[in-house]
Amino acid sequence: MQVLSCVQRAKSVRKALEQAVAKLNGRLEKTRGYITKMDASVDSGIAGATVRIITVVDESNVRPKSVLWANEAGRNEENALSRAREKINAQLARLHGEIVGFYWKFITPPIPKRTYATLIVAINEEVPEKMEKLSLDERRERLAVVLRLLGNTPQAINLVQVAKIFGVSRDTLYKDLQELGIER
Repeated sequence: MQVLSCVQRAKSVRKALEQAVAKLNGRLEKTRGYITKMDASVDSGIAGATVRIITVVDESNVRPKSVLWANEAGRNEENALSRAREKINAQLARLHGEIVGFYWKFITPPIPKRTYATLIVAINEEVPEKMEKLSLDERRERLAVVLRLLGNTPQAINLVQVAKIFGVSRDTLYKDLQELGIER
């Protein structure tokens, strides 16, 4: 097991979240394993915002994993939360997996009279047992994840074997690599 964390300061919560999650997701992509726990905190004041996110990664099983975020304004807590939830749900709709941790917070600054809802969600994606049933986009997404884990080096994988696993021809796999911007 290992702990991965990120602390990011910026002028706004949205900017701090964007930078912190990008940094942490970059580390998660390079780390073998899956997220078992996540915790976070968000602070905002006159001097700016600070976002802290910490994850625990169990290295016993390799799974794609990531942290998602939303920071949305609304007239009140319910309205802001609804907007943030819609944004997170739109991101989750493209993924298949399980939520393993979440954080939420409301911030209501005195001026302007708006409420901001922040949601941070940690997910582990599932690895389908039958790769032949993947759509074109899902197959390319899985291939991209594998390649990122291997340092974007397509020479590190046996394309004939990968094509068999996905149930496609080697030529199709070459087209997928080309669409991902990777030359073999």
